[in-house]
Formats: sequence, C-alpha cells, structure tokens
Amino acid sequence: MTELELWEKYVKTTGLGDEAKYAGNFGFEAKGFAGAERLASLLAGKKTAAFFSYATFAVDNEELPVSDERYIVCGSGREALCVIKITGVQIVPFDQVTWEMAAREGEDSSLEEWRERERENLEDEGAVVGFEFSSDIKLVYVEFEVAFRA
Repeated sequence: MTELELWEKYVKTTGLGDEAKYAGNFGFEAKGFAGAERLASLLAGKKTAAFFSYATFAVDNEELPVSDERYIVCGSGREALCVIKITGVQIVPFDQVTWEMAAREGEDSSLEEWRERERENLEDEGAVVGFEFSSDIKLVYVEFEVAFRA
C-alpha cells in the first residue's frame, strides 16, 4: 500500500476529514535487522517515542513535529505500514534524558545502555551533518501512538 492509499483509507475510516493533518512520513532508519526490529516494536506498541538531534532539524531548516500531527511510517521497501499521531514534543539536553523517556524508545534495558547507543548514533550523525557531540546536546524527544494500521 502506498502512503497516499493508506492516508485516504485512514481519513475515510476515521471520518477525520480535513482536521487530520498529514505531515509527511516518519522514518525509523537503521540498517537490516535493527530497522525491522524497530518497526516491529512500533507496531506492537512497545516503541512509543523517539529521539532526534535538534541540530539536524536546524541544518535542514526543517520544522519540528507538533502534537496532533500525523505521519505515515513506511517499511524498508517504502510500503506504508501505519499512521502515527504525535502526542508530545520536547527539547531536552542529552544529559537530562530520564530512563522513563529512554525506555519509551523500546530498545534498551538501562539508561546507561541508551546513552552509549545514542552517543554513538549522534557522533556518527554529527560527522555527516556537521556537529559535535556534547553531553548537553539538544535532542528532540517525540512521543507518539499508532493511530491506524495498514
């Protein structure tokens, strides 16, 4: 199913009409199994939040997600899997992320494990985008729920 087909089915099924704002697609990029595992966790309701570097939004001159926006999540083959609804957005420094926040990503078993993995991701991203990791680097913390499945 394409993004447009899923969006039209979502709007028709829910009856939301114009009040439902389609904000684009939402990616949970990772290579191979990790990407598939993230999608499975999302579809199972275990992944209800994600972190993104604030610097990437700034470099790309991209607006931050906003509560009540809806995004389509696609699989690795670009097939539309579900619609998610943003339920909250916060800017939080890396060193102020709590275990409660990190646990909602559904990927790690401790805050220390999350910090190690996220630091590696941010260092890799920074090398490409052009920023350096620091313990107080700003992150965009996005909370969401699955609103509709394909």
